[in-house]
Amino acid sequence: MLDKILSAWNFISETLIYIIFPPFCPVCREIVDERGDICPACLEKILRKDFYPGPPAPIEKVMRITTYRGATRNLLRRLKFDSSKSTLPALKKILENVSTDAKVTEFLKGVDVAVFVPLHEERLKRRGYNQVDLIFRDWLTKHKVPVENILVRTKKTPHLFDLTPAERKEILQDAFETINGADIAGKNILIVDDIYTTGATVTECANALKKIGAAQIYVLALASDFGEKNNA
Repeated sequence: MLDKILSAWNFISETLIYIIFPPFCPVCREIVDERGDICPACLEKILRKDFYPGPPAPIEKVMRITTYRGATRNLLRRLKFDSSKSTLPALKKILENVSTDAKVTEFLKGVDVAVFVPLHEERLKRRGYNQVDLIFRDWLTKHKVPVENILVRTKKTPHLFDLTPAERKEILQDAFETINGADIAGKNILIVDDIYTTGATVTECANALKKIGAAQIYVLALASDFGEKNNA
């Protein structure tokens, strides 16, 4: 009897919460089924799942999941700069929506190991988390892609969004190293980042990985404009 009462109470409580505080699409504020959901219309606007033409050497392929504009940009900026983890469910939902996409699953088939673009230790301590890890780790695990923390950011750099491609390249030169004992010789590596802009960051990561024998290097970014806008 008690179980039935508790079950009924939970149902009533959840219903009241839904009525008083319904889940909204974080982009357009339309009501959606579950918290963190992005409505179909907004998803259609941001999803891309395509490749960057002519990726920088030594990178073989660069795939983006979404555009880096309006919706995705606001969600990522709040997570990165405002320490607002409230945007994390929506960002994870974006990945869930492409989990069975043929282009995405085929891309991941060629990967042996994934590595996240690391933060400098001071920034990691200040922020408290690497947003790339929070967004991607569970999703990569579901796709049976192992993640190894073999990259270290040894050079403290400023935020790069206001810098030119040439300035980014200069500042990031030799900014990354691999940990001692990392064994990726002959393996295909996936560098994972939240945003792909000019490619300077992931190129330096790729150079560090190549030094210890990585084979093919790919990049997966949650968001990018692939140069379609100057502020991408």
